[in-house]
Amino acid sequence: MDFSAIVHEPKSVMSYAYDSNTLHIRLKTARNDVKKVELLAIDPFNWIPRDDGSMVYDLDKNSVFRIRMKKEQQTRDYDCWFAEIDDIEWKRIKYCFVVEDENDKYIIGCRDRILYTENEAVLYDLFNYFNYPYINEEDLYQPPTWVENTIWYQIFPDRFCNGSPNDDRKVLPWGSDPMDGAGKKFGGNLKGIIEKLDYIKEMGFNGIYLNPIFESPSSHKYDTADYLKVDSDFGDNDTLGELVKEAHKRGIKVMLDAVFNHCGFLHPFWQDVLKHGKESKYYDCFYIIDEEKPLVYGIVENGIPKDAPREHLNYRTFAFSQSMPKWNTSNPLVREYLIKVGCYWIENYDIDGWRLDVSNEVSHDFWRDFRKAVKSIKPEVYILGENWDNSYPWLQGDQFDAVMNYGFQLPVCNFFKRNSKQGTQYNTQDFQFAIGKLLTDYPRHVTRNLFNLLESHDTRRFLNVVDGNTKLAKLAYILLFTYPGSPCLYYGSEIGMNGDEHSNRQCMIWNTNNQDLEFQKFVKQLIHLRKLHESFRTDQIRWLKEGNNQKTLFYKKETQKEILYVAINNENKSNTLVSPDEMKEIKVIDCMCQQEISIDGMIELPSYGFFVYLIDKKQKE
Repeated sequence: MDFSAIVHEPKSVMSYAYDSNTLHIRLKTARNDVKKVELLAIDPFNWIPRDDGSMVYDLDKNSVFRIRMKKEQQTRDYDCWFAEIDDIEWKRIKYCFVVEDENDKYIIGCRDRILYTENEAVLYDLFNYFNYPYINEEDLYQPPTWVENTIWYQIFPDRFCNGSPNDDRKVLPWGSDPMDGAGKKFGGNLKGIIEKLDYIKEMGFNGIYLNPIFESPSSHKYDTADYLKVDSDFGDNDTLGELVKEAHKRGIKVMLDAVFNHCGFLHPFWQDVLKHGKESKYYDCFYIIDEEKPLVYGIVENGIPKDAPREHLNYRTFAFSQSMPKWNTSNPLVREYLIKVGCYWIENYDIDGWRLDVSNEVSHDFWRDFRKAVKSIKPEVYILGENWDNSYPWLQGDQFDAVMNYGFQLPVCNFFKRNSKQGTQYNTQDFQFAIGKLLTDYPRHVTRNLFNLLESHDTRRFLNVVDGNTKLAKLAYILLFTYPGSPCLYYGSEIGMNGDEHSNRQCMIWNTNNQDLEFQKFVKQLIHLRKLHESFRTDQIRWLKEGNNQKTLFYKKETQKEILYVAINNENKSNTLVSPDEMKEIKVIDCMCQQEISIDGMIELPSYGFFVYLIDKKQKE
């Protein structure tokens, strides 16, 4: 037994409160090293008097209960074991593990590992038990109830739809230049989004995420000049109010993008610092490096500096962008101002969520105060962080409800990409290990609220990843819509828009002659199926060995009412799967054609083929 690989961290993602009466416990062991794990647990205060009347109390050993842990997932290095302890009446528990391989059996506690024994003094030594002292309800992770059933549509406003084509704004002809460019404006606005709400609803989306819309000189608006004013490129505050009301009428939530890590060069606080230097009351709202040196280096055009060599930067910025000075969120003025912004748009315009740009570079302390403030106005508001890495420190109930799940996007791209020059390529086992790690990186109820995506304004479009192969794109979308969490499509993905990292913000194609209508129909069908079937949304994924091919994925998802089977052939040749026994001699529904089929032993998957099969468990009753 590899003891060095046995891992448990109490009061973490491996030991967390699922709800007010339930704990989830995890243990990691070396991959394929252990055959059985049991969890021993007891209320540490469950003592009973001896029968001899001596007033001496002993631990009630009969109240110790054992739970056989299930192998939840497997990663490249570990087997991940899981157990649920429910109905914890007194909201506290102590526990240890009994781990068994082919030769030995050990008690794994918080202080020692001990060869298994029935000696009660050793077996029930609570000083060697891990402790979950108390489930405090105010510490629980409690996301908005609506999020895990939401399917998002991300919109880059300048490139989506121009609802005011006859106004006097100076814009480029729609779709005339595929390259992004922060200074290139094409006229997309909020009126255009309002015009297309019926399209968004008809597709099945019930949430829209808008890239920044506040006053800014750029087209991307991540260099905010006024957080309390909608940029005139897009309309005004009243237009946003109309958009939110019209979206809500259609059952669509609205999430805005907030940039609280940094502001734009034209923000009045920063302009005051440039004008008055150390005499400005906003001087400490930013991170000035050397007070004796000039703040700005190089050429300034239209009030905006060109990016300076990093050795000449004299204040902290986003990346090395001289036009985006970083906020000092420990400063009381900054903290009060930004939290006021967060509350303002909820209180006055009834928005449903905030996506927080570069959120992992802002202090945890600020986000705790931010959460308390916005949740006090609208408890069901969604707080979404832009973090690209493991984000559990932000997802413990005191800061964010979710993060953008690039931890899902990256393995999917690695599995389907065809060009090794784009980076790492995964086979089936690599992908399963990566997803196994991702599923155990977070508590289960956190996973169900993560914001899942294949692409965004910061990445190449997925169709570009797969060299324009829509068959491969379909396979990836099946993964997206059968994965736990809240899926998001980037505008235009549903009609087959392409683009690399330099042309991923091109204008939406509205001419149906230039749209991939067959792909659009496929996406719409997946959206419908996800809404209809809980098995598409559940957080339980079991990889099936019957699909033991290095380019074929075969997995199962199960709820109380149904079983979902999904197979994906990521290869340009047919493959054969062995059907699980429970699929035989029972009614199976092919979800994509809504027809009942019979399974007889073998299932043929064509080149880049797939199936999505459903079994109603009532048949087994």
